[in-house]
Amino acid sequence: MSYSASIITPDGFDFELVYHPIPSSTPPQPVVRRHNDHHMADIMLSAQATQFLCAGTAASISSFLYNPLDCLRIRWQVAPDAVTDTSGGLLRYGSQIVRSEGLVSGLWRPGLAANVSGMFLSAAIRFSSYEHVRDGLITRYDGDDDNDDGSSGSSKHGGHMVAAGLVCGAFAYFVTAPLHLLKTLRQAEKGRPGMDVWGKMSEANNVIKGTAPVSLRGALFTAGQMIGYDGLKTAAKARGFEDGPYLHLLSSVAASFGASFLSAPADLLVARYMSMATKGDRLLVCVKEIYDERGIKGFWRGWSISFLRLTPVMIT
Repeated sequence: MSYSASIITPDGFDFELVYHPIPSSTPPQPVVRRHNDHHMADIMLSAQATQFLCAGTAASISSFLYNPLDCLRIRWQVAPDAVTDTSGGLLRYGSQIVRSEGLVSGLWRPGLAANVSGMFLSAAIRFSSYEHVRDGLITRYDGDDDNDDGSSGSSKHGGHMVAAGLVCGAFAYFVTAPLHLLKTLRQAEKGRPGMDVWGKMSEANNVIKGTAPVSLRGALFTAGQMIGYDGLKTAAKARGFEDGPYLHLLSSVAASFGASFLSAPADLLVARYMSMATKGDRLLVCVKEIYDERGIKGFWRGWSISFLRLTPVMIT
């Protein structure tokens, strides 16, 4: 005679415990049968879909709230030096826009829809794929043992994080490049009235050329973000630091700094190239113009706005 009992765990797995009497002094041994192994695939898919939606939703909300800072950065980057409003610095330039055009019309509304939709898709792709790519690189090059939590058993290091960030960021921004370019043009248009936004977007050559710096921006942004957060947190925990709110705060600030600092040159290049009066020049010509105007530091024009805009988002 055998005895059985069915157990359903909180995760939804249905186990059947079957006891078969053994004619010896050895206690009966349970045999475990899991009826719904196929639910594992459903749960994994559900977890990845949840991560996709959560990352995209968080990014779209932050993009909606902080679009004025994005717009201010773009307008500051494309503003001609001859414009006297820029001579008093960034704060004076922003306050002048608010006084003359209003906060909503001058800074909040331009490029809002494209920014929200572009960031939703790019963030969702980046965050839902990063850990898989990173752990895949670890398994491919350093071993194939897994930990109890399903992550790679080999230790991760900065090279894995940077490589995964570059790959995921470049792909996500390549896919969503038209939305990011449209957002940039809409915001630059406020600083350069008369710009034919849809005329520029309708020319395939413009979009193709603009995709390169956008993809580069996504790669550098994600690499800086992940090495800042994942890298610092991993290094700190390896040295005995407790994984708590203080470490999260420090790692978030590092992620914000890394993402904004590394992606700043590509950000500026996208804004300047797409807002040029003509598109006969190559991207390298645009790079030369930026360098001739302000030297190497000119490529980080406006990056402090990105840092201020990203920090509260990274922390939360």
